Amino acid sequence: MSKTRYKNQKESNEAIAKAYIENNYTNSQNKLLLVSKANYGKRSSNVCYSAVDDKGMNFYEFNNNAEQNLMLIERYEWADFSSVTIDHSIAKSVFTFVGHGENRDITIEVKGKEVEQVIRNHSSMEVNVVKRPVWTKVLGYRSQTTWKMFAASTVYTLIFLFILNALLPASTHNFITGLSLFLFLLSIIGFLVGLIKPKWVLPKFKVKTRKRVLFSYLYLILSCLFIVGIFSDEESTSTPASTQVSSSQNSVTVSSKKDGADSSKQKVEKNDSDKAVKEEKKQKAEEQVAKEEVKRKADEQAAKEEAKQKAEEQAAKEKAEQKAKEQAAKEEAKQKAEEQAAKEEAKQKAQEQAAKEEAERKAQEQAAKEEAERKAEEQAAKQEAERKAQQQAASQQSTTSSSTSNSGNYKPFENDPSDDQQSNMSCSGQIKGNKNSKIYHVPGGAYYDRTQDNIVWFCSEADAQAAGYRESQR
Repeated sequence: MSKTRYKNQKESNEAIAKAYIENNYTNSQNKLLLVSKANYGKRSSNVCYSAVDDKGMNFYEFNNNAEQNLMLIERYEWADFSSVTIDHSIAKSVFTFVGHGENRDITIEVKGKEVEQVIRNHSSMEVNVVKRPVWTKVLGYRSQTTWKMFAASTVYTLIFLFILNALLPASTHNFITGLSLFLFLLSIIGFLVGLIKPKWVLPKFKVKTRKRVLFSYLYLILSCLFIVGIFSDEESTSTPASTQVSSSQNSVTVSSKKDGADSSKQKVEKNDSDKAVKEEKKQKAEEQVAKEEVKRKADEQAAKEEAKQKAEEQAAKEKAEQKAKEQAAKEEAKQKAEEQAAKEEAKQKAQEQAAKEEAERKAQEQAAKEEAERKAEEQAAKQEAERKAQQQAASQQSTTSSSTSNSGNYKPFENDPSDDQQSNMSCSGQIKGNKNSKIYHVPGGAYYDRTQDNIVWFCSEADAQAAGYRESQR
């Protein structure tokens, strides 16, 4: 925004700053909450403005003679600070931000409490508000500097005396003036004594020094002088009037000798003028009381509105906290339900796995049982076959023995070593002999089935033994 545009519109500096800041926030993701005049310390001699948004604070420097009136000089993010200490006064608020780096002191004019509320609602910073007595927030007392407090007390006393002079009737002025002169003399004596022995004239002060005596009794002396000056002013102004009245009375006395009617008329006019003065004073006092009453009511109304605003803010904050608690409870319940479902699912899977393993175990047991039964049947069949083979071998042996004895020239059958097929053998399946080891094996022996090469078949053990073979040990 150019300087020419705003000068043509004849806007104030604050309006120019606010318009520029609002335009600057148009395309920003941050939400602008308020704009206030600020003191940015010694970094800039020009006027500064703060733009407070939901995530931080921008500081702009205002230069009315520049082409661009406002220039952004720095930004603070709420997330960069861990805590803030706030010191509110009537006209301004001092914010001391504490973070990981250097601390920041910012002075916000007028809208300090609004900035505090923004920080509470939109940041996780710890907010510490300096609690001071009400009188320390008054202009002149906030810094607790002695000479500033002395000057402020003097000014406030002078204002109070003028108000008191307007409210009190004129009949009390002489008494107040006399009392002030008496206090003035006591203050002079106390001041002189205090310069020698401060403890004698400062009984209720913790700090009893000559400096304290100087400021305290000098304030009393000036206050007494102010009272005498203000309340004796009416008396001094009334002195010429009384002189005039006395002269008029003399003139009336002289003229009364000439004309008694004129004297009576002047007395009536004097009484009327006194009544008018009294009525005017009474009217001023009533107007002053009315003003004070209006001011008091306005202060009470402002206090009520502030209390109402605080109550609404507190209710909103409690409602937000309640919603957050309810949301947390819902999420916790949901999480517990999910955990319960996961546990039940895991339990179900474990049960299914156990059932599966039990079924597999039973199947294995059934298979082992069937295998055992099969082996038993095979063993029985084998034993039966061996028994039959032995019977057959015995019958054949007897037959062979007879045939051998008859022939006397037996030659056992030998298979071809390169041909392991057992076919066309008259004694195949009976006595198996190994030609190389000269050992024969009967059916059912341990090495009967293992012997595959160099086989010599015998129809009986007698034939094998006759051929020079011995029986296997297994």
